Amino acid sequence: MQNTENNQKSLNMRLPPQKLAEMLDRTRWASDFSWSQISKISEHMQAFSSSKGTVIFREGATDQSLGIIVEGKVDIIKTDRDVSSLIATLLPSQSFGEMSLVDGEPRSASVVASTDVVMLILDKDGFLEMSRVVPGLAFKLLLKISKMISQRLRKTSGQLVDHLHTDN
Repeated sequence: MQNTENNQKSLNMRLPPQKLAEMLDRTRWASDFSWSQISKISEHMQAFSSSKGTVIFREGATDQSLGIIVEGKVDIIKTDRDVSSLIATLLPSQSFGEMSLVDGEPRSASVVASTDVVMLILDKDGFLEMSRVVPGLAFKLLLKISKMISQRLRKTSGQLVDHLHTDN
């Protein structure tokens, strides 16, 4: 997790897997998974809390993890030529960081807590361990992530077309 200039950081809540599973089960994100699958996924996750204003992920950072919001909101911020633009505000049950987990590339945007936030984090090591221990479940998770990325790309492509038509 990243630190901001004022030294705010995300704190690992150090919760047992059962509690993590209960938290994940309460999200709409987990609706595609059975309780047994949720329990197995949560064995590879950690819960973090962040105060409002905390930079959870910084654009360009090389860490590789996926976050699922349990409580609170986060802003997705893209910076270009020192100008920051709000791309989206994500709510509970939404996720962020999928691309970095899948492709290993640097973060494409920053994620900043716009309220106090509780989130579940699945890092690359946890995902790789899940792939080794329960490969079928890891595949199902990867398929879910792929569908989410595809939906976002379709939405962004539509917005780009709309933007191009309004400029003409």
